[in-house]
Amino acid sequence: MKDYTTTFVTMISYFFILLFIYAGVSKLLEFEEFQVQLAQSPLLSAYASSISYTVIIVELTIAGLLSIHKSRMLGLFASFSLMIAFSVYIYLILYYSEFVPCSCGGILENMGWTTHLIFNITTVLIAGCALLIMRNSKVDYIAFKRISVRLWLMAGSGIFSSAIVVYLFFSSEYIIKKENNFTRRFLPHPIIQENILHLGVDSYYFAGNHGDSIYLGNKTSPFQILKVDVGLTAAKQVKIIPEGHFTFKSLSYEVFGDKVFGFDGSVPVVYCGFCKSFRNKT
Repeated sequence: MKDYTTTFVTMISYFFILLFIYAGVSKLLEFEEFQVQLAQSPLLSAYASSISYTVIIVELTIAGLLSIHKSRMLGLFASFSLMIAFSVYIYLILYYSEFVPCSCGGILENMGWTTHLIFNITTVLIAGCALLIMRNSKVDYIAFKRISVRLWLMAGSGIFSSAIVVYLFFSSEYIIKKENNFTRRFLPHPIIQENILHLGVDSYYFAGNHGDSIYLGNKTSPFQILKVDVGLTAAKQVKIIPEGHFTFKSLSYEVFGDKVFGFDGSVPVVYCGFCKSFRNKT
């Protein structure tokens, strides 16, 4: 039994060593991007600079503690507390923040926030199991040999780390909204692509919209307007032949309400027509 528990604790320790080294090094390699992500967080914007350094130092320090047998229990306690802090942070993001920011980079980049929360809770559980079954070496504190003491320490460290995250959340919001430290947040993905229409050339420009149609002018074909439905599923060319005998240099169109206007700065004429007249003309 002793061999199995020792092997389990060792494997969990190695898992956290790899996790924290990878996380810390990846943050160092993309440090500026990491700071920007923290600055855009709805929870930690005001502390982005200091937290960016603290998180990296803590992760690498925990990895160092876990790699040394004499300090492995301390490293597991630190891992347990840090993953609880991360879990509370994600929970606040999901249920109490004004918006959900982009996910962090690294191996967890493709995880959704809910999946990320499940992953963190799982790591908390395995760290807790490792702490409870870990056998003490001669250099460990005698008090740690009692399971009840470990449970109290785990509960205390969990409450402490959670309280820190909650405090940072409320104090950061106060600083951002009341003291205004000029940290600007940018909502992620303000435009979500639902459909796309390939026009083929880059000479089109937006002339306006009316009803369920979008109208696009073409600089290289000034006597045509492309009429596109708002779902971007159908498009047709509409011919426009202005009256009069003028030489146009840059004929442009703009749609206002149900009317379309054509004008050219080199010709003293402004044309006006109705969008409904485009329905039966191709």
